[in-house]
Amino acid sequence: MKLFFSFILLISIIFTSCSSVKGVDTEFTNEKKNRAAEQAVLGTKFFSDSDYNKALDFFFLALKINVSIDFEEGMISSYNSIGKTYFASGDIESARIYFTKAMDIAEFLNNPVLTAQSLNNLGELLQAEEYYQEAMNIFTDAKKMIANDSKIPLNAVILHNIGIIYKRNGDYVNAELSVNQALGINKKHKLFKEMASNNYTLSSIFSKQKDYITALVYIKEALSIDKKVENSTGIAKDLYAHGLIYQYMDSHNEAYIYFQKSVLIYEILNLPDEVIKTLIKLEETAASLLLNNEAEIWEKTRESLEINR
Repeated sequence: MKLFFSFILLISIIFTSCSSVKGVDTEFTNEKKNRAAEQAVLGTKFFSDSDYNKALDFFFLALKINVSIDFEEGMISSYNSIGKTYFASGDIESARIYFTKAMDIAEFLNNPVLTAQSLNNLGELLQAEEYYQEAMNIFTDAKKMIANDSKIPLNAVILHNIGIIYKRNGDYVNAELSVNQALGINKKHKLFKEMASNNYTLSSIFSKQKDYITALVYIKEALSIDKKVENSTGIAKDLYAHGLIYQYMDSHNEAYIYFQKSVLIYEILNLPDEVIKTLIKLEETAASLLLNNEAEIWEKTRESLEINR
């Protein structure tokens, strides 16, 4: 399997010198396309559960099938899914490789939507690396490719990312406007996880402005949606954000409850960085509540986890 994946990496360089084979039996090809789609669905399930190793296994299987029938659109989807999985697991350079491969094929096909999707993914990498102006330029270019068409859900993703850049730059008015536009598109398409993410970011925007009451309204909506769709990673993030907001409001009892709920989910999801981050908040909150014994327990738990990682 590893040899095959390595071979895919090598031949992708000469991809644009090839073209799709014509006259292939349609029924046979569709059967393989469907099989690739099934693998991708399984990969997405494990991705949602933060089981990135298993997600990669299925996304690579989907890629193998898509390559075997020279299904370019499927290959783009597989490359982007693999890139997103590497990105989520913290492997930025591998993510960049696969997003670039996806974009190269999309450009070869002269497909503006798929090119914009891959370009947006590359922008998210720059955003994570704190190259905010470069990321904004990429998001703007991606948006131009698909105009301002609310029928295309990708517009919401790009608007959301633009809103995050505005927030990072302290432009909260434009940040709120962009994310609300994204939320409107996602509501239209009933994309619930994306709606939860929009509400989470709107909460963060108001929290940055110290409007904690409004921030709580949005984060409670995000949590409600994530619970409905059983998005465990989103639920953990929402609970942690609740804790932060209550901590900022000096409501330490409430913060303590939400941080504890959050850390349990992060532990189940096997996300050690998030567990450690939340344990630090539990130490702080327990100390604020004069629960010194509990603060010590959280501290020792964190230290043990850091040593044994």
